[in-house]
Amino acid sequence: MKKIGFVNFDMSIRGGGQQVLCNIANVLAAEETDAKCAKETSGKCAKEAGGKYEIHVISLTHEKGTCAYSLDPRIHYHNILPGRRRIREVVMGAGKEFRAYCLEQGIELLFYVAVYAGFCGGILGRRLNVPKIFCDHGSLLSQWDDKVSRTLRRFGRKYADRTVVLTKQSEKAYYEKFHCKPGEVMTIYNWIDDRILEHAGVYEADSKKILTAGRFSPEKGMDLLVDVAAALRKKTQDFVWEVYGEGEMFEGIQKRIRDEGLQDNVCLMGLTDRMETCYGGHCMYVLTSYREGLPLVLLEAKANHLPSVSFDIVSGPAEIIEDGIDGILVPPYDTERMAEEIYKLLTDRERRVEMSEHCSDNQKEFEREKILNQWKALIEETAG
Repeated sequence: MKKIGFVNFDMSIRGGGQQVLCNIANVLAAEETDAKCAKETSGKCAKEAGGKYEIHVISLTHEKGTCAYSLDPRIHYHNILPGRRRIREVVMGAGKEFRAYCLEQGIELLFYVAVYAGFCGGILGRRLNVPKIFCDHGSLLSQWDDKVSRTLRRFGRKYADRTVVLTKQSEKAYYEKFHCKPGEVMTIYNWIDDRILEHAGVYEADSKKILTAGRFSPEKGMDLLVDVAAALRKKTQDFVWEVYGEGEMFEGIQKRIRDEGLQDNVCLMGLTDRMETCYGGHCMYVLTSYREGLPLVLLEAKANHLPSVSFDIVSGPAEIIEDGIDGILVPPYDTERMAEEIYKLLTDRERRVEMSEHCSDNQKEFEREKILNQWKALIEETAG
């Protein structure tokens, strides 16, 4: 049984990195040891012998007190520093307990998931003689001009044996910008969660409801969403745009919606733990982010046969959406153009249905089994 640690800066916060970490950890925790191997080593069946992996999830900080996502009961969960902390506080205050926990539990491989964890974990775990993998859940090029983000990634990569990124574009960027050795960086896509696939229904071609979901934080472009909605409303009032999520910008966006007179068209739905049930009944998904890694929401929209309209930002959407086939890519931050493309789709039922039918064209690239096998192969290659 391999003992694997997944490290995140704060597992009490909802986000793409945390969700992906939980998805991978839960599936690995449920992996059973090969029955023949188990019998040879212990005389017990695989179920009695235990799982193939012993999974530990380590949260360096814990702003909200509990893990934001459900974890398999077989997973060992450990929080180091309570409350909201800065990077400096974590680097200065979490090292001793982090290293002690890893040594006491016999951790054999560490995954640092997301940029903050890559930087902090890399520094804290330097003395640990175990292989380490840095998982960059964002996009290097989209934040290349940000000195802090660039530095965090540089150190995350430096203190890891391998780096996993979400897109081919990011893989290429790491090799070009950081001069990595061949084989040090690899791309592993996010997979479409089984719950999404189980709840996916028939596309409702007559719907005029638009869907967006995400954190109300600056990078997610909720301010741009209001701009697009205002421009769209000048063309038609026959739409409802439902927006799920919460965050520090929620009240400000709510006020802007009122100020623009968009209350009848843009509905802030708040946070939900059942996002898989929210895709049905919509005619399209819209992404207005300034930057992304590989947006899970676009994968989930595809699984629900929803054409997507997205800004063609540096990383992510172009590896999911085939422009003009199953969705539309709009020049970054051109809100008038996006409103026009949404309007055209709203008023062209036949085109929306055709795009919906093509949403499954490249879905196999994001199937769980294929991607899980890549993670397991990486574990075997790195930890033996």
